[in-house]
Amino acid sequence: DEFFNWPPDVFALVASLLLKSGAYCYAVSGWKRDETNREWVREIKSAGKDWRANLAPPPIVLELRQAILDNTTVKVAEVRHHDQLCNVLLRLCSCADEACKGVGCTVSHDDVDHFLEEASHLLQASAKSFDFSTLGKLIDHSVVRVLPKLHTPQSGITIRSLTHHLALCPAGDVRAKWAERPRLEPASERHCINLLLAPWPRWVNPKHFRQVQPPEAELLNMPKHFGFFEYKPPDRNPKDIRLQLETMLYNATQVVDKIDGVVFPEIALTVEQYREVSALLMPEKIFLICGVRESPASSGAAGKNYLRFDIPVDIAPSTGAGPTQAGAYFSHAQDKHHRWRLDKRQIVQYGLGSCLDIEGNWWEHISIDKRELYFVVLDEWLTVCALICEDLARQDPVSEIVRAVGPNLVIALLMDGPQLAQRWPARYATVLADDPGSSVLTLTSVGMSQLSRPPSIQGRSRAMALWKDAKTGEAVTINLPPNEDGVILSLSRERETEWAADGRDDGGSSGYPTLSGIHFVNCGSKTTD
Repeated sequence: DEFFNWPPDVFALVASLLLKSGAYCYAVSGWKRDETNREWVREIKSAGKDWRANLAPPPIVLELRQAILDNTTVKVAEVRHHDQLCNVLLRLCSCADEACKGVGCTVSHDDVDHFLEEASHLLQASAKSFDFSTLGKLIDHSVVRVLPKLHTPQSGITIRSLTHHLALCPAGDVRAKWAERPRLEPASERHCINLLLAPWPRWVNPKHFRQVQPPEAELLNMPKHFGFFEYKPPDRNPKDIRLQLETMLYNATQVVDKIDGVVFPEIALTVEQYREVSALLMPEKIFLICGVRESPASSGAAGKNYLRFDIPVDIAPSTGAGPTQAGAYFSHAQDKHHRWRLDKRQIVQYGLGSCLDIEGNWWEHISIDKRELYFVVLDEWLTVCALICEDLARQDPVSEIVRAVGPNLVIALLMDGPQLAQRWPARYATVLADDPGSSVLTLTSVGMSQLSRPPSIQGRSRAMALWKDAKTGEAVTINLPPNEDGVILSLSRERETEWAADGRDDGGSSGYPTLSGIHFVNCGSKTTD
């Protein structure tokens, strides 16, 4: 009885049965409902609303529960051959989904919804207790996990086609974590966000790459032509980095009213530089996404390559009331999941033959630690997931979770060549834009872009970013003009109605960030209107 009080638990059970049996296809093939679609939607929405308000199953859910208990002798593989049982599972799945509308999204303190509060608490508490987030209470977390969901695929048929608000996620080596940004003002007020892209470093030279001699055990069973390399540019004074960013921020606010977030590419900053940059941005309520490189503790040891996602907060997360001290923020660290491998083609493309033998296969000498994936809610319409270079190209093991959740925006931090429509980042961005419908931003340094000489272009390119969304057509390449140091991207909210395979719509609540402005700034000296 207690199990059926909490809709995400019920969803985890019935969606797992629908998935494992393949019975989810029944929603588009073989399902003969007595009622019209309008009656069906009204019934399901009403049941979900009652379930949510009372935290107890309404009569229709109790009836469906009993129908499951009456069929416990049916083997999972045979569920799809039992029309009545398929019908019961699909109805329960839809009722649970409707009960969970809005879970995981930032809610202003002035509009308290106790169900959403409990859901948010579960997501945070599970991340602390189990090192991953889930909405499940009684369901076994080692088997399946439940996360909020932002997009429903509008083509094809998978288990993801059945819900608008809940995502069924496998329990595996990827620890997905959900992070909300507590805010004082209503989250829906902001119809657009302005990102400042800092495609640094501006110069990358071959001598910044060098061969590493690791302990013999690291390559014990590999052929001799495999080796390791590291990227180690000259360290710039962290104070200088901060000063240049401060100037660029000032110049950016002469173009747009406010900068909401700053994004740096993969391994753009050292740990000390990152700390200076974060200390500048957090008191200004500007979030930060940046790639960080961390030198090894000893000679021959592996370094670190990870991203930092720092989010300023407006209210105390522990109490949910009152303003925090100036500069308070959450900080999330996410390791890179795959090493970069340089082969002959890439060594020639980046002109690295003077430092790396073209007959070798060179692996990035970084540690591969636990695999985490953060989903960060910045606004009611905007949930962001950040990836690091190879994690976009080698999508296993994160792709299943990314597609299940369908974040509104995926930001890929790269150490790559020009961001052109014919190159690999655009291909993978298009995949995510098609399904689940995420908007995708890729960002590399202008230094790497200019160092690269892919066969498809002539001369040096300053194509440092690429934008792709599900609504506005082809991928957009963003070239940084000479004498400019950064780019302002304005991302506007567009609402679209999405449909689940059972005929329910989401009321036009799906948010699609679309590109609504591109402006260039420099950090040479402060400008005025």
